[in-house]
Amino acid sequence: MASEYLYKEEHGDGDPILCLHGLGANIFTWRHFIYPFSRHNKLILVDLKGFGKSAKPDDDRYSLHDHADAVYELILKNDWRQLTLIGNSYGGAVSLLLAARLEDSKPSRLLKLVLIDAGAYKEYLPGYVKLMRTLLGTLMIFLLPARRSVKFVLNLSCFDKTKITEEQVAAYAGPLDDPGARTALLQTVRQCIPPDADELVTKFKSISVPTLILWGRHDKVIPLKVGELLNQVLPNSVLEVFEECGHIPQEEQPQKTIARISEFLGTSSSRQSLTQSAL
Repeated sequence: MASEYLYKEEHGDGDPILCLHGLGANIFTWRHFIYPFSRHNKLILVDLKGFGKSAKPDDDRYSLHDHADAVYELILKNDWRQLTLIGNSYGGAVSLLLAARLEDSKPSRLLKLVLIDAGAYKEYLPGYVKLMRTLLGTLMIFLLPARRSVKFVLNLSCFDKTKITEEQVAAYAGPLDDPGARTALLQTVRQCIPPDADELVTKFKSISVPTLILWGRHDKVIPLKVGELLNQVLPNSVLEVFEECGHIPQEEQPQKTIARISEFLGTSSSRQSLTQSAL
């Protein structure tokens, strides 16, 4: 089963919240979520196949559908119900695909959806992803030191560059030096636009669960226009824009992100819990 490739962590008890990270990242991106959300829910953090601590097999099963299939299997295997999906960037694209599939085949399982600067439309493919899909980009994936690549992406992703920490760089660079990691990244990049991309976009309007769309005003990776388009097509959505914020609000403005999601979920997070989570 594809789900056997996936590394996951679970924190707390209650209705499940499943978080999916972006391209090249891992569950470290959700570190601020652990304390506040595990107080009321079962918080599930998953490394996508080929990333973080998940297996990195040398195969070509790294398409958007492959990643969604693995997580879908994991959901059914663990019988998670009343589920909230949270996805950032590429994890947001996977979450959209999962949400459409769950509502179609298992409508009782999905409760709410949170999209954070999510990938959605092939026309808005990030520039550095386009580069990685070229021969030059392929060479860069394999030849550039991991720390250099990570610093480049973090600088592009953050509005306030002073918030980038050595801990972040190390957390994302380390797994890139694992055997098979760069091949997995390359395969995911090459297959990030599925052949049925246009058909998938038409399914967005079938996602009827309450959906919170969060976006950084200064996102240079995936523009705010994508969030606005999603808000227009998703029938039960609300869009909130964070000022002076880039592509990863859960890392750059964790307190604000946690507070807004907590409000959306109907859970109360104390000021102390929010402060502790952002330390």
